[in-house]
Amino acid sequence: MSHPRADFLLELGFEELPTTYIAPALEQLAGELREAISEQRLAFGETVTFATPRRLAVLVTDLVTRQDDYEEEATGPPAAAAWDKEGQPTKALTGFVTGKGAAMSDVRRVKTAKGEYVAVTVKRAGQPTAALLAPAIARIVAGLSFPKSMRWIAGSETRSARPIRWLIALLGDDVLPLTLAGLEAGRLSRGHRFLHPGTVSIAHPRSYVEALAGAGVVADPRLRQQVIVEQAESLARKAGGRLVDDPELIDINNDLVEHPQALIGSFDPRFLDLPREVIVTALREHQRYFAVENAAGDLLPAFVGVRNGDDRNLAGVAAGNTAVLRARLEDARFYWDTDLKKSPADRAPELSGIVWLEGMGSVLDKAKRMQGLAAWIAGHWDAELIPTVERAALLCKTDLLSEMIGSGKEYASLEGVMGAYYAARHGEEHAVVVAIRDHVRPKGAGDELPSSPAGAALSVADRADTVVGAFLAGKIPSGSEDPYGVRRAANGVVRVLLDSGRVLDLAALTHESLAIFARAREAKAPGANPIAGVEAKLAEFWAGRLTNALGERGYAYDEVAAALGGSEGGTDPLDVERRAAALKTWRANADFVPLVVGFKRVANILRAAEDAPDGVAGDLPDPNEAALYEAVERARREAEPLFAARDYGKVLGVLLSLRAPIDAFFEAVMVNADDPAVRRRRLGLLATTRALFDRGWDLSKVVVEG
Repeated sequence: MSHPRADFLLELGFEELPTTYIAPALEQLAGELREAISEQRLAFGETVTFATPRRLAVLVTDLVTRQDDYEEEATGPPAAAAWDKEGQPTKALTGFVTGKGAAMSDVRRVKTAKGEYVAVTVKRAGQPTAALLAPAIARIVAGLSFPKSMRWIAGSETRSARPIRWLIALLGDDVLPLTLAGLEAGRLSRGHRFLHPGTVSIAHPRSYVEALAGAGVVADPRLRQQVIVEQAESLARKAGGRLVDDPELIDINNDLVEHPQALIGSFDPRFLDLPREVIVTALREHQRYFAVENAAGDLLPAFVGVRNGDDRNLAGVAAGNTAVLRARLEDARFYWDTDLKKSPADRAPELSGIVWLEGMGSVLDKAKRMQGLAAWIAGHWDAELIPTVERAALLCKTDLLSEMIGSGKEYASLEGVMGAYYAARHGEEHAVVVAIRDHVRPKGAGDELPSSPAGAALSVADRADTVVGAFLAGKIPSGSEDPYGVRRAANGVVRVLLDSGRVLDLAALTHESLAIFARAREAKAPGANPIAGVEAKLAEFWAGRLTNALGERGYAYDEVAAALGGSEGGTDPLDVERRAAALKTWRANADFVPLVVGFKRVANILRAAEDAPDGVAGDLPDPNEAALYEAVERARREAEPLFAARDYGKVLGVLLSLRAPIDAFFEAVMVNADDPAVRRRRLGLLATTRALFDRGWDLSKVVVEG
């Protein structure tokens, strides 16, 4: 049956939401609304989202206004309990039938995995869409997740980041009967807080954007962003330059305004002798201004801001913004001039006065551990890097003592960057300066990698020391809690190694870091042993981080687990990825699944066996045993140079050749023979077979259907 269709609009009106809250909340609202509509078997066209700092809205097009009639399958009690010995319906059956509004003639028997049950098919009349949507919306809004939220109305269970001030729910021309957060749904929205500080009536869902535009609100964030970019780029060109690229700042400004109006301002050119990053940060962090640069990439004494309003008195607004910026740049000038009076080398001893982690020493202690660990890493990559990383490790944390970073204001994000500037000004070698700048990279998933080998070594050392130190201090992340950023530090290590193609085994890295901690602890407190029981926990933690990282790169969980199970590759991220990649490629081969099944059988037999030998330890008189052994030895000789070259794709090709010999062996012999000597000999042969596979993968981790 075909029902009429209508557009549906839901708008939640808030007091101004924090910029970082808007996109996740809007995505959740739209996603759960789509899901609720689909669960009720209601057909619709598409969903379009709108948002400003004061509203979250979803438009659902062509939504049916009534649910189709449908049939519902209902399963009742077991058949054995449905009739008594005389064949009469029991209370269990009659209660089930009555409860479903069915007749006894509708009852039938059905077979399930749990046995035979009774069932009925119940015909349900479709409900009006309005009646179905109201409770769903109330549930969705009550469940909206924000980083911080609270109840704003006494007695209400609805929590939100900011108070909900108005609510629109329109199905076609009609208001949906809906009450939540103490508000009755209606059709009145609100205009721009300053340009149109009143209500706006929304006649129909499709007129939403146009109606708000007339009230000074650009509701479509896509259009708003386009306006911001076009206006800002135009003003930058008029100033003789271009915007410094900053997509995140565009998003931030977009979520700060309902009616964007770009403006241009300037600052005293004398501030341009400050480091570029200081000026850009002063513009960006609190004021949300865009920096402007020339074609050569040099900053110009200009900025572009975005106002939430129209073009009235832009010159006055720009002048006010310039005055605020001048004060911030004066602060930065003071910090910079003060910091340059003391060299990083002279500051280093003062790091002893900063506690790194409770019970784990000072930042100077950490710097000294980083010296040892970074030198060990550099020794694995290029021994010539060792003097550079040792010097950089000692100096890289000294900017924490500077006015610029230590002030705790917006410039704190420039840790490492300022340290590099100070080191350069005081004559440190260029390689040391670059490593100091690099040691904080990457700060996040999309951040730049270290630009130099020494910087990569220092970055890995810093983060590995943080991970190991946190575990030793008992600050192990659990669930969603990770206040010390241990997961982030570990993710940084894995990303540096994977993305820069650098070979380093995480187990060896952990062992060396623990040894450095132990030596430091022994020097201060003889007899202390910080390693016991921690290494195994760290191995499990690193495996989890590597699994997540490779999962984000497109590898299935079982592919990574199988690769991590290889006995020779260890936990070198680059090598694990190569083995996972080979597995991903070969698992589409027709022989792959039968080979995995055969391997699982080998592994299961050996797991169940008591005192199974490690391999073949004598003659193999049975020709079936000899045939498998010869096939395994032939494959081993062929795979040996391929393992050495880490050509894992070809290694798996060789292992696939063992599918037929393994199948033939199992068809011809009984491994667990009654004769103990025969049984032990055959178990040894299976152990030899498994050992060849285990060099690269634990195929028992691979999931196969059935």
